[in-house]
Amino acid sequence: MRQTAKQIAANASFQAFMNSYLKELGQEEWYRKDEVHFPCPSGINGEELLYVRLPKQKQELILEVAYRSLVGRHTFSRVFCLADTTWVEQDFYATVVMLIQELHMKQTKHIDGYDTSHCDELLVRFLESYQNMTHYIEKRLGEHKHRVHSFIEAEQSLVYGHWLHPTPKSRQGMASWHHNSYAPELRGTFQLHYFKVHMSLIKEDSALAMSARAIVQQNIMPEIQIREDEIVIPMHPLQAQWLLQQSYVQDAMQKGNILYLGPLGSCYTATSSIRTLYQENSKWMYKFSIPVKVTNSLRTNRLHELKAGVAMARLIQTLQCDTVSFRIIQDPAYLTVNLLGEESGFEVIIRSNPFQQGHDQGIFTIAALVQDPLPGRISNIRKIIESLALQENRSVQEVSRKWLQHYFTCAIEPLLRLYDTHGIALEAHQQNSILDVSRGYPTVYYYRDNQGYYLSRSYQAYLQEKEPSLEPDLFYEDAIIQERFAYYLFVNQVFSVLHRFGVEGLLTEEESVHWLTVSLQELQKDFTGPGKSFLHMLFMQESFPCKANLLTRLYDVDELAADLEQAVYVTIANPFVSRKELHYAHSV
Repeated sequence: MRQTAKQIAANASFQAFMNSYLKELGQEEWYRKDEVHFPCPSGINGEELLYVRLPKQKQELILEVAYRSLVGRHTFSRVFCLADTTWVEQDFYATVVMLIQELHMKQTKHIDGYDTSHCDELLVRFLESYQNMTHYIEKRLGEHKHRVHSFIEAEQSLVYGHWLHPTPKSRQGMASWHHNSYAPELRGTFQLHYFKVHMSLIKEDSALAMSARAIVQQNIMPEIQIREDEIVIPMHPLQAQWLLQQSYVQDAMQKGNILYLGPLGSCYTATSSIRTLYQENSKWMYKFSIPVKVTNSLRTNRLHELKAGVAMARLIQTLQCDTVSFRIIQDPAYLTVNLLGEESGFEVIIRSNPFQQGHDQGIFTIAALVQDPLPGRISNIRKIIESLALQENRSVQEVSRKWLQHYFTCAIEPLLRLYDTHGIALEAHQQNSILDVSRGYPTVYYYRDNQGYYLSRSYQAYLQEKEPSLEPDLFYEDAIIQERFAYYLFVNQVFSVLHRFGVEGLLTEEESVHWLTVSLQELQKDFTGPGKSFLHMLFMQESFPCKANLLTRLYDVDELAADLEQAVYVTIANPFVSRKELHYAHSV
């Protein structure tokens, strides 16, 4: 029986929420089905079940386990709730509401420094995410084309969103009628809106031979004629409408310093971040502020991010970080209007676009490679592995091992070497990580995002000598860097790949983790800097740092506005240490 879009979205939303709950709160007991000595639901399939207590509601849940993961996300097929003395099957939506209610009733401080819960906000965002996901899936189910080929197709294919986030498709601030144009999942195209601004109000910088204003002018000319004392600045349509409502912008317009020109020029389309826009024939992408809360944060470009993009572009060029198989997509120029002495809302980041038409085939974010397929379809990574196995007349296991080795060589190893050699760690989560798999095997890894540079304080003198414009707030203690690096590189990115291989039956997670451990231990022998102590931490600590997206949402933390852009973190079992056995509760 074919599932509806609503059923698919309910399942995906539940898997993300339930796994977030288990990782962050750790209130569960695992049992082998044949060892259970208490009454449990009849007709349970599979070898394992999960028992969850909700003490504040005096409720108990049993989850039927379809796939238990060592490093990633478990898959649950059914949920049962205890009604009197009988186990009754319960739908996924009702279960999430119960879990949110349990969090609300606890009214306790889970994490130091966060003591005010916002369960109403969490519930609203969960419902909105679920509704958005339903809408996106509904559109995709009606399409005949299933295969993803190009960079922008991969960017716009993420109908489920963040695999370990309780509200992965929450977009507060985006009206229902906005989605067809501006949501990447619906692949709308639209013109940018433009403003003419007097030069005296402009703040800009560029690490290129060409200025930021010249890049913008080159993209819009000859449609707009401007005087020598004017500059044209582009804007996302949603942000343009927000700006027009601000009193300080209206004052500048009345004085003649700003003129709103409206929509002009070529059409752009949204990448997976919503606010970074792509045009297939342009050398540049634009990253804008938008008045929309996406997952945890209101998406606002900060001045320090603009400056960091330019400073890091200069540093990357000086250090010659890019290689044939490892590239950092640079944000080498910015443009804004100085009205408030801080962020005015006009902040525009100019990003290089290596994926113009003709160079865009076989380019995938890792998030798109490892995303669950829609029912009845095949995941992107499985298509690639099976195609290679057919071409090479080899087993999928052999091809999978070879694929992972290529992935390690172009993605994992260079990221770790960059930290060990230069003290630079990157926020390399699965959506910031792009692979060229046009030949099947990974050949080039691309990193993007100027919000994700972590420079070691122990390397500050060395790096500032190379690039004096580096701001002090780019430098962090290694303890903080290693916490975030462990989460973003391993939990979020690498483990998602190993998990997908396991779910697909290509390689077991136990074999993949063993391979990864051996590869990292060999790499560690070459290291002499902070990378060595980082890997030592990975192999020795019983626990592993993990970003707690559910608790971040529960306490309504906007991590982009928080000190050090710090979300809530918890610890989880370290699979490098505890991979030898899965622990089960004693039957009661």
